Amino acid sequence: MKNKTKLVLSLVLIIAVFVGVLFLANSLSDNPKLIEAIAQFGYLGAIFIAIIAGLNTFVPLPAATFAPLFVASGLSLPLIILALAFGTLIADFIGYVFGHLSRNLINRKYPKIVSFITNIQKNHQKLIIPIVALYASFVPFPNEAILIPLALAGIKFRSLLIPLIVGNIIHQTVLIYGISGLNNLFF
Repeated sequence: MKNKTKLVLSLVLIIAVFVGVLFLANSLSDNPKLIEAIAQFGYLGAIFIAIIAGLNTFVPLPAATFAPLFVASGLSLPLIILALAFGTLIADFIGYVFGHLSRNLINRKYPKIVSFITNIQKNHQKLIIPIVALYASFVPFPNEAILIPLALAGIKFRSLLIPLIVGNIIHQTVLIYGISGLNNLFF
C-alpha cells in the first residue's frame, strides 16, 4: 500500500511541477524584457535549454514547456522543434559518453548487470534500433535511461544516431503541439 501511495504522490508532484512551469512560462511570455532576451539568444538558447532539460534526471521537465516563450519571442515553431531536438541529442550524447566511460567501473562492480545487457545486445540486436526510436519518441523519461545501458553493452553511438534524431523530433513535436493545446485550453 505504501508503494502505491508513493507512486501516486510522485505522479501528483510531477504533474504539479509540469503545470506550474507551464503556467510560469505562459505568464512570462507577457514580459517584454524576457521576450527580448530570449530573442537575442534565439535558437541557441533553445538548444541550451534542451541540453539542460535532457540531462536533468531528477525533475524530468521537458524543454518543450518553454515553447510559449520561444514562440512569443518570434521564433519559428518548426525551427524551435529542430533546436530542441538537437539540444536533446547533445544531452543524449553526453549521457552515452558517461555510460561508455563508466563501462569498466560498472563491469568490475556489477558484472551481472553488464553481462545481462551484453546478452540482450548479442541476442536481440535487431530490436535495439526500433526500441531506441520508439523510446526517444514516446517515453516521457530521459533517453539516458536507455542510452547508458546501451553504451555499457558496447553499442556504437553512430548506430543510434538516426533513431535518436527521428525520435527526438517526434517527441518534441508531440510535446510542443500538446503544450500549445493545453495553453489554448487553460490560458
